[in-house]
Amino acid sequence: MAAAAVAATSAVVMSPTASKPSQVPVRHIDTRLVDSSADILNVPINLFDSIANIPSNEIQGLDVLSNSLFFGGDWWVPNATNLWGTDPGDIGHYMGLLDVALPFAPQISGLDQPEIDPTAMANGTAGLAQQIAMLAAAELPVSASCDAQTCYPMTPPNVITGSTAFDRDIGFIDALTGHATTQGGSEPFGLFSNWLQVPLSDLTSGNYTFTTANDPGLVDPSPDTGTGGGVASAFGFDGTTASAAGNLMPWANDTFKLNLFGPFQDYYNSLLAAPSTSGIDGTGIDIPSSTSILEAFQNLAASSVVAFDPFVEGSPACPALCNIPAADTQTALVQDILAWDPSNTTIQTYLSSSATDSTATQAETYDAIALLQTGYYNLTPDQLATYDADLAAINPELPALFTNDGIVTDPNYLAYAADPKTTTFDPTYGGYDPNLDGQDLLTLLTNNDWNFTSLGNANTVGFLLDPAQGDPGLTGAAASASSLDPSLSTDLSALMSSLGATAGADSLGQILAEVSAQISADLSSFVPQSLLSMF
Repeated sequence: MAAAAVAATSAVVMSPTASKPSQVPVRHIDTRLVDSSADILNVPINLFDSIANIPSNEIQGLDVLSNSLFFGGDWWVPNATNLWGTDPGDIGHYMGLLDVALPFAPQISGLDQPEIDPTAMANGTAGLAQQIAMLAAAELPVSASCDAQTCYPMTPPNVITGSTAFDRDIGFIDALTGHATTQGGSEPFGLFSNWLQVPLSDLTSGNYTFTTANDPGLVDPSPDTGTGGGVASAFGFDGTTASAAGNLMPWANDTFKLNLFGPFQDYYNSLLAAPSTSGIDGTGIDIPSSTSILEAFQNLAASSVVAFDPFVEGSPACPALCNIPAADTQTALVQDILAWDPSNTTIQTYLSSSATDSTATQAETYDAIALLQTGYYNLTPDQLATYDADLAAINPELPALFTNDGIVTDPNYLAYAADPKTTTFDPTYGGYDPNLDGQDLLTLLTNNDWNFTSLGNANTVGFLLDPAQGDPGLTGAAASASSLDPSLSTDLSALMSSLGATAGADSLGQILAEVSAQISADLSSFVPQSLLSMF
């Protein structure tokens, strides 16, 4: 009877059956011992492996984050991997942050996946970091309205109030509310007007494909960055792809399905799967070596300098061309970090390609200086020329002092920002550079070239105090319309003339002499003469 039962069972198992729709399997106690590839009994060992692999996953996550910072370049200077919107450098930032934040579950963060996997993107199984990056690419695209050079009407701002800060804020609000146009004036501001325009239903349905027809930010708005005319792939991240429409973003023509629960489902399935036999002695556990740990933190230190060092050429935090000591330059600092372990190939790669696509070009650097290192007063070129002329009439050194101190913008900055293709970057007074203030003040005290007669015109005084009111004209009609009482103006002019052209310098010299004499007299009253004689 036992033999017959076995034979009957074998016949049932081997007999072909008609195909049926797949159903969620119902697990029983008797099948757990047979189906070891997906069993709830695998959860404890897989969960233990997940916890034990946290150090290894954390080191890998730090490497991804460091590589993304190397690839993105300095955040203080606009470039093709540092734009408003989602650019090629942003995917790595999402990946690095989530890989570090979720080291216990690489299936959730996407650590075990490439930057862009077209198949995973299309079926909604891409990692959480990759999906968030593609969500940002769809909802927050870049725009030619705000490329690596200009972001009008914020940089350069329209002349409205005469205050650079206020005019930039007004331009930002205009752009945000849809009232701003591009600098040409014929198209609406494309950055904010193209944000949050894709319905989430299109993304969750899996029918959304990144094409130039539905994604205005798919074409790189700052293509002239590298020798090939686009952003080159580097540090494990994809650059742009050349096409007839221009240089396209790495996700061009990929279908994307937003399924934020997919990565968590993958992690759940990994807990049920058969335990891994890789790692140390087939245990499924990887222990990072001391060398990999040291290199990870070395890479993080060097890449943080590359990304966040404000003292680089083109940064608004470092005046003019950022002429700082050679030992304090970004390259020197990264070289110092490389000296911790000279065998670090990642840092060597960065230093050997210092002119990579992730670094601002010289043109972008000059644009950043001209647009970001501006003065407190926001003036048109004509207003600035009049303002500098009025200052020079008082003392020829005043325009340089006001420019270097950041009160007004260098005339060459305005000209270069308006048309960099035909204007040479050559600051008229040195540009915004407070380091030159000392020399300017010394020149003012010693050139004996003061003349205050122009201050007798109320228009000139008002214009110097509030240049946003416009060109005072300095004509007879303008003067009679808003000047002081003629007799008072005549008296003031006569007073200034009676003081002489060097009244300011002479008065200052006299004051210094009197103060010095008084200090000497005071010292002699309570300091022994024997001690004073030593000096």
